[in-house]
Amino acid sequence: MDQGTAAVLGACVGMVGTLGAAVSAYVAARHQVREQGKTEHKKTIRAERREAYRGFLMEVSRFERNVDLARLGLIRLQLDGAAPEVWVEKFSETDDLSDQIKELKVQSTDLLLAGPIELAIQAGPVIDALNDEFECLHSAICGYSWGREEEEEYKQVREVASQAITKLGALASQILNMDLV
Repeated sequence: MDQGTAAVLGACVGMVGTLGAAVSAYVAARHQVREQGKTEHKKTIRAERREAYRGFLMEVSRFERNVDLARLGLIRLQLDGAAPEVWVEKFSETDDLSDQIKELKVQSTDLLLAGPIELAIQAGPVIDALNDEFECLHSAICGYSWGREEEEEYKQVREVASQAITKLGALASQILNMDLV
């Protein structure tokens, strides 16, 4: 084989090697960009989910605080021997609690949209338990009484609510803080 043919063959081999390296670099870069995009998408979804659940749990906390204040007001009415008209005034103050329950139901729809479903469905038992708390207070107001029996019923209802909230919070923490896969 003469020198000219060897030079042409060497150039061809070099060109094929360079072309192969370029194609490999292109494929690797595309793969890296695709993986980065997937990772960024997962981070965005996780941040949106966290914000949705954080907002829901903050609204639950605000509701619980308002229920506590309403309960203390009922205890005060009972201790003061308040007239039925005063109890009826307290009844109108519970509209805010009713509105908060409605808002939580709207937020639970947002949770279903945010997913994951196994977590979002845990909002239902929380809302049901909070509604039971509201109904317990509401019944006491309608009966113009907050005595030992009402207090015991409320404690039982509150315990169920606390358990539902704890379960949702624990599951949310577990699912939303998993490493990205």
